[in-house]
Amino acid sequence: MSPVPRRLGASALLVAAALGSVLASPLHAAAAPAQHCVGDVDGSGQECFDTYAQAIDVAQDRVGHTLAEQERALAEQEHTLSASGVGTLAAASSSNVIIGTYFEHGNYGGATFTLYGDNTCQGGDDIEFWFTFPPEWQNIISSAQPWARCSLWLHAGPDGTGDRDGPYRENTPDIGGYMNDRTVSTTLG
Repeated sequence: MSPVPRRLGASALLVAAALGSVLASPLHAAAAPAQHCVGDVDGSGQECFDTYAQAIDVAQDRVGHTLAEQERALAEQEHTLSASGVGTLAAASSSNVIIGTYFEHGNYGGATFTLYGDNTCQGGDDIEFWFTFPPEWQNIISSAQPWARCSLWLHAGPDGTGDRDGPYRENTPDIGGYMNDRTVSTTLG
């Protein structure tokens, strides 16, 4: 076997060193976790996605209609009920609805968590159900959008306990300093 020329030996050494540094260094950092989640108010079915549009599409699939269709149907039900003078909006609705979206930052920015569930809210001050956010969603909420005529309250403790603020009945780009980045659970009415 003839000796390897010195020049080739040095090149081979450089290639080996480069390959060794690539193998020894960590691979690309893992992709950022999905930031836009949806979940059933009963605590089941939580899924997260890369975009808000994907999350809303899934929420709409879960309830069987778009947000626009939902709001139109609720407005029609309210009109029919007010004309007849009988019943309530919640009693009239038998389908699932998108309840609201909670946002990480003010002005509806950052990550999102959209709740959906059975029936609609009454829209009053009575609490009809509660939801405790998963740990990664606790203490980060800064704005909210209620839908389906829901009134949203924000709580500093789990299961609707602790300090409370609300109700938020309209899109709220800034929930205010009292509950900003302190929300652990929400109650809905």
